[in-house]
Amino acid sequence: MIANLHYLHKNTLFILFIFTFLFNACSKEETREPDDNDSDSGEEVTNPPISEERFNADINEDGTLNILLLGPSKSIDSQTSTFALAPVVQELNNILSQDNAISTPINIEYKDTYKVADVDVNLGSGNQILTYKHYAHSLVQYYYWPDNQDERLANLKGEGDKDWDYVIIAADPYIVSKTPGFYSLGLNKIAEKVEEGNAKTMALLLWPKEQDDVANLELLEEFNYRIATTAKASIEVVPAGLAWEALSTDLKDTQSTYPSPNGAYLTASAIYTQLYGENASTSNYNYNDALADAVLLSVKSAKTATHFSGTYNFTSPFKGTYTDTPIIRFNHTGTSSENGIIGGLQWVVNKVTETELVRDGAPKVNFNIGRANTNFEANKRYKIDASKFDSSFGFPMQDGGQTGDVSMLYGIDKRRNDTENGTDLGVALYMTRQNELPTARAIPIRTLYAQMKALGIANSAYRDNWHMSRDLDRASGAFIYTLLTGKCDLGEEPTDASSGAWRAWSAHKVGYETAWNLMTLQGKIPDCN
Repeated sequence: MIANLHYLHKNTLFILFIFTFLFNACSKEETREPDDNDSDSGEEVTNPPISEERFNADINEDGTLNILLLGPSKSIDSQTSTFALAPVVQELNNILSQDNAISTPINIEYKDTYKVADVDVNLGSGNQILTYKHYAHSLVQYYYWPDNQDERLANLKGEGDKDWDYVIIAADPYIVSKTPGFYSLGLNKIAEKVEEGNAKTMALLLWPKEQDDVANLELLEEFNYRIATTAKASIEVVPAGLAWEALSTDLKDTQSTYPSPNGAYLTASAIYTQLYGENASTSNYNYNDALADAVLLSVKSAKTATHFSGTYNFTSPFKGTYTDTPIIRFNHTGTSSENGIIGGLQWVVNKVTETELVRDGAPKVNFNIGRANTNFEANKRYKIDASKFDSSFGFPMQDGGQTGDVSMLYGIDKRRNDTENGTDLGVALYMTRQNELPTARAIPIRTLYAQMKALGIANSAYRDNWHMSRDLDRASGAFIYTLLTGKCDLGEEPTDASSGAWRAWSAHKVGYETAWNLMTLQGKIPDCN
């Protein structure tokens, strides 16, 4: 009898437990999806917050969560794949728009940073005009591309059709892996512009596609986190590549697309988790909860992990040499362009009482310098011979004065084809592909000029119809000096911003800061006086 009563009591409790659970579950569902008539009570119906960050994503508080994704549809290397952002946009929109805890409207857009234009080029000091296709692949070229530049930069600041809350960037993997300093320069430029509009920049750390000639994930991780850690403006890294690497084999689909469907969802989930600190599976969008769970673990782990250590020492065409000698010895063929750049270097060295610049004078010298273009005057090119030169500096020959002030702004990345080396990255990547590292160094003269023009330091790249201006030569000389020595020696800024002394000082600053960013990945430049 007692046993039967005990049995009846247990079952009664169990039935009550089930009834209470179902009642609470129904009540929770009613809270998540209120009936339309509930609003008649006069009380505001809101979705329950999951965390405070969920409602901070609309940074500018304009009532819409606006997210911009930037990346090129084509790589500067025709054999390298680029990471397709369109499917990521779709997956991110699916996750965000079906998350009942997000009450603001969602707007996610993708803009292709790849550009192409036919540009007239005056080759040499003669009157020959040729029309070459020019391409934008890097973030630097995207930033300085002349067509609609004002509109493009205004858009980054949120002054276009949309006021962005987040700008998320997936750069050309080939540029990131071969010239990480150039990636750093462009990413920092864009992040500063985005921050002017009070939005936040995120850099997508992606995983390398098999068979492509790009750096391994460990290097890509180091590059991205070094850049973000020392950036002038705030940059967060979205560690999608680390999440992909940590996946179990059964979650890695192997379709030919880059990314695969699972990869696109993983990347969108990583962005979501980076934004909110939550699991993407909390959204009502059902894709693969196991995948979302794995992403959550990876993103949270990345926030406290050590992603790099020691001194940055990657071998690239912009690597610093840190020459520590009171006498800098050099060699070149004596053409007017090299003489101009050496004159700019001499102007910088004259500020340093303990340093002397000497031509030749030893069996082995610190550097030689020469033109880089292989399409004419091969005898005037830089020379690669490690037994004679510690470093060999090559620069893209300036376009003729008839077109150069415009054509060189289009000619930072690439023109004509993969092998043409009449551009800044054309020189750097030619050095890499020809196995001229670690001796070869590239001088990005067009990038220097683009920055000087944007800052109002120079209206022209020329002092006559052919030769580069003295200030551009000083910027190039300062670039060489910093790459060689790791020093600046800038001195005090002249007070008169309309004076030639101020323009010369500013050109020196551009050369120094560009070299420092390219050789260290640091966007936050140390002061030097």
